[in-house]
Amino acid sequence: MILLDGKTLAQKVLSDLSLEIRNLKLEIRLDIILVGREESSLKYVSLKQQRAIEVGIGGKLWQLSSDTSESEIINLINKLNSDSSITGFFIQLPLPSQINKNLILNSINPNKDADGLVENSSTTPAVVRGIIQLLDKYKLTFIGKNVVIANDSQLIGQPLKKHFENRHSSVILCNKFTQNLGNITKTANLLISATGVKNIVTADMVKENAVVIDVSSGDVDFENVSPKCSYITPTFGGVGPMTVASLLQNTVDLLINK
Repeated sequence: MILLDGKTLAQKVLSDLSLEIRNLKLEIRLDIILVGREESSLKYVSLKQQRAIEVGIGGKLWQLSSDTSESEIINLINKLNSDSSITGFFIQLPLPSQINKNLILNSINPNKDADGLVENSSTTPAVVRGIIQLLDKYKLTFIGKNVVIANDSQLIGQPLKKHFENRHSSVILCNKFTQNLGNITKTANLLISATGVKNIVTADMVKENAVVIDVSSGDVDFENVSPKCSYITPTFGGVGPMTVASLLQNTVDLLINK
């Protein structure tokens, strides 16, 4: 079993980005909108800000209260859309339950969509870009193989499905309504889980020598699943660091491809 080390790869990506920003003398600003004070979101935003500063990307955190209205958020988004000094921005998810996530996300100008969450955006979602780069680093291809993704969202499942189908894989998307999930996951040469349900992937659901990606940092019962795998992400230090690095790659690309 080989660990898919996203932490080390992310450090390399960030080092290369820092060098590119310095050599090209790029002035980049990445703003963040955070609604509410959910603890994990606060920590994740702080990490993203720290990594941005390390590579030479500036920006402002717009912190709003959890009872902020949709119209107030959209007014702020419109302000950032029209500010030529801002390279890109994103909204930290999840949003409070009373907010229509799709309405808010699709108010972002696609040309400033750093996280790749706007419908029909040309920006690859940061989490998807991170997963692809991690698999490519280890030269893992799945031509003619089975890929099962426990997530069918526009953020993760749908773009991953398109990517792997373009690489001639057979792809199955699963969601919370999927029956007999274990029978489906056992067919996977590559299993990607992004449900947010702790230990939903158990050893009896995994094919021998499968590659397993835990997007949600806890979906996979690592201790019992890892002995069956050829490659697997650690619970922490796999997809997470790559998502942050990919967000910053996306931001640089927004400026370069302007």
